[in-house]
Amino acid sequence: LASSLSGRLYMPFGFRNAALGGALLMLAAAAGFLALPFPGPVWAVILDQMMLGAGFGMLSTPLLVGVQSVVGWSQRGVVTGANMFSRYLGQSLGAAIFGAVFNNAMSTQLAAAPAALRGHLPRHVNRVIGVLQSHHGGGAVEDYLRRTFYFGAHHVYAGMAAAAILVIALVLLTPRHFPIVEE
Repeated sequence: LASSLSGRLYMPFGFRNAALGGALLMLAAAAGFLALPFPGPVWAVILDQMMLGAGFGMLSTPLLVGVQSVVGWSQRGVVTGANMFSRYLGQSLGAAIFGAVFNNAMSTQLAAAPAALRGHLPRHVNRVIGVLQSHHGGGAVEDYLRRTFYFGAHHVYAGMAAAAILVIALVLLTPRHFPIVEE
């Protein structure tokens, strides 16, 4: 929705400023997630994720249309393809990196579990969901595993906040107004 409505922003404010608004919204959403308590209300998580998605949408469309506007019609397919390739490569790398951060944070928490719980916890991160879904772990075990998820997610969103700051810096390096090539 934000991606499709971003045209109303980049026409009067410019491609860079619209993208900057999206990057700032991404940073606000990452910081908002970090501020959520445990256990947080589901509506707050949903609202935060909607805000994060809106930030991504407001960032991606103005930059795509911006790079399309700086080349003639004969080269728009090339810049669109390069933009899409870069976006998918970044998404893939981001998923791999943040997945590793999440798994590492959870592994650290599982290894640091209190002695009374350690024998009841799964030894591998991949088995945490199974224990939670089976409800065989007991109240203290399930609570610790939920807190472990919370801990892992916070590491991911701290990294996402850092990435949003980097994106803001990169967007600020782009020209305030993209030159428009007309044929």
